Amino acid sequence: MSQVLRFCLFFSLLCASAFAQDKPSPPQPSDSSDPKPGQLTPSVPCVAVPGQSYALYLPSNYTPTRRWPIVYVFEPGARGALPAGLMQAAAERYGYLVVGSNNSHNGPGKPQLDAAQAMWGDTHARFAIDDRRVYFAGLSGGAHLSARLAQLCKCAQGVFLNGAGFEMGTPPSRDVMFPVFAMAGMTDCNYGELVELDAQLESLGFPHFLRRFDGGHEWASPAVWGEAMAWMALLEMKDGRQRRDDAFIAAELQRATGRARKLENAGELYFAWGEYRAAAVTFAGLTDTNALKERADALEKNPAVRAGAKQEKAEIEQQRRMEQDIFRIITSGLRDASQEGRNSLRMDALMRMRHLREDTLKEKRPETRRVLERARGGMFVSMIETGGPLLDAGDYAAANPTSSLPLKRARIRRGPISRWRVAVPQWEIKRKLCANSSEPARQGSARANWRNL
Repeated sequence: MSQVLRFCLFFSLLCASAFAQDKPSPPQPSDSSDPKPGQLTPSVPCVAVPGQSYALYLPSNYTPTRRWPIVYVFEPGARGALPAGLMQAAAERYGYLVVGSNNSHNGPGKPQLDAAQAMWGDTHARFAIDDRRVYFAGLSGGAHLSARLAQLCKCAQGVFLNGAGFEMGTPPSRDVMFPVFAMAGMTDCNYGELVELDAQLESLGFPHFLRRFDGGHEWASPAVWGEAMAWMALLEMKDGRQRRDDAFIAAELQRATGRARKLENAGELYFAWGEYRAAAVTFAGLTDTNALKERADALEKNPAVRAGAKQEKAEIEQQRRMEQDIFRIITSGLRDASQEGRNSLRMDALMRMRHLREDTLKEKRPETRRVLERARGGMFVSMIETGGPLLDAGDYAAANPTSSLPLKRARIRRGPISRWRVAVPQWEIKRKLCANSSEPARQGSARANWRNL
């Protein structure tokens, strides 16, 4: 039986067990050695699976006498405490347990599934979990994993996708639908992927929301996580998973309207139109949304809104053209039979990447600079995608970004950057390339090469 099939069976049995009784008995209170409510615990060992652990935040009012919603979080570098800390304030405010795996990281699928199973089993043994309110969250490859888990187990109330969407081979489908709160930094190299995912979810009828924020390919801020959890809470009130709270609904409506008005006042009419439109859908059935709909309809007729949509599409296409131009040169090196030809193409690609970096630093227009930053980030991650397996194999010379060996030993992946499977922080790439070279000259070369890309 394949690992994926075992995983599906595992979750199916757990979920069936959880829903088998109308009034399941909550677990017994934890002993004094367990994590304390109101505190972020960086590492909680999984009792049944040695070597697996997770960061944990329990709300300060946690008690095992009732069941609680939970967010399972997957960080691309297996740093569970990082996202748990960013989500802590929102989890405290809205009453969510947050657990972040310290083992799951971008790369092969089996370790990711093992980590998910370990976290699920341990948290359900320790804590009072409401299985009607289970969520998955992740950044980059962790977002891909979160969406895939929700598709496989059919047990998720929703997913939080930060910096990436669904895996390319398993796109969203009406066969398995769940709410999706997506978050995209304005300079994230996957910005286009998430914008296009938002439109795809709309066409399929998924409950969805796209939050843009100032930043790159990184975890969203605590403020954005507060908005994300509030959005899920509103949906829970719609479908009866959570008690209706009119004061909460009114406060969130005021905040959503305020965000839209702030964008409108700043002249960002395209983004303001999106905010009004999304808010009208979110609050439909909870309160009067006529004012939101009227403002969205009025803005939709404004030429500036149509121009904003056109510009966003053009920016995404421009980023991809920049990346494809460099990819085309690199992949040409794979077909060139002569060493001289390969070296020439390699130097041409490196020069273009350096020019991209210089143009980004010099550019003053924000709309142009963000396109350059997205393209530069996309190229950097693509090089990681090529060199990462070489690093893992200990072939540090081949992974050097100015070496021609990666062109001979690794297939360059073309197309959207959403295909990446390896995302290692830049400082770690530099450290591995430099620290594992015994020759001082080679160390200096590696440092210079990565600094100049």
